Amino acid sequence: MHRSARTRFFAALQALLGVLLLAGCASQSPQLPVIGTPGTSLPGKVVWHDLVTPDLERSRTFYADLFGWRFEELSNGYLLARNEGRPVAGLARLDSGQRTSHWLPLLSVTDIAQAQETTRSADGKVVLKAFELRGRGQIAVLKDPQGAAFGVLQSSHGDPEDRVPGLNAWMWNELWTDDLAGAAAYYEKLFGYEQGSAIIGAMTYDYFKRDGKPRAGLLTKPDPQIGNTWLCYLRVDDVAAVTDKARALGGTVLMAPNSKVRNGSVAILADPNGAGFVVQEWRK
Repeated sequence: MHRSARTRFFAALQALLGVLLLAGCASQSPQLPVIGTPGTSLPGKVVWHDLVTPDLERSRTFYADLFGWRFEELSNGYLLARNEGRPVAGLARLDSGQRTSHWLPLLSVTDIAQAQETTRSADGKVVLKAFELRGRGQIAVLKDPQGAAFGVLQSSHGDPEDRVPGLNAWMWNELWTDDLAGAAAYYEKLFGYEQGSAIIGAMTYDYFKRDGKPRAGLLTKPDPQIGNTWLCYLRVDDVAAVTDKARALGGTVLMAPNSKVRNGSVAILADPNGAGFVVQEWRK
């Protein structure tokens, strides 16, 4: 990824625009569809993704054309995206002078008040304290002690069960940080994670797991100019074709498929409004 593009992208991620998205949802109070299964609780699992964008129609067109997502309006300025009929993401219009977009992952917790206290005690930040969203539960936006932003959800209807991700659906999430030990200590306390590792090519890949199930990657960020951040992955059938299509639709290629990075199966893209995400091929 070119340094200047990389720096702009990750600076946008650290803008915490996701806070405005969630606050807007709370004030408009849309009725959100149930995404979980009653009685299912999977702490530490990423259960939802929200996008905040200054240009809702352009974002809708981009993701519809790139991934085939279908959209429905739940309230003025908030769209629900579906992939093969399943709810996959929320998109909200950003009413602000800032012009960048941001994807925000939401992770499951069983006690949102405790999650906020754990964050404060660890010198993290509660950016938006817990509030209720109809059909979804209680949500808060946090920053870990290293400054990476994410959301937590205490579901009122259960968490979505684990399933093999379909094409054009979310498949993985990673934390990029400059303090692996500090981040690990915080997230282990917050979610009850343990650390695991796997050999991928010539590298050791570290990740968080809970109850034996991998939940998120843990990587040293590749450049000191990049802010500490969460990255969200979508599964695609042909990463090169998706990369070319994203560029043609007005997106930006921040890292093209490269044989030295996971055998060319992954790319980092940004939509026309600057929201970054990762696409990767994965064979069952």
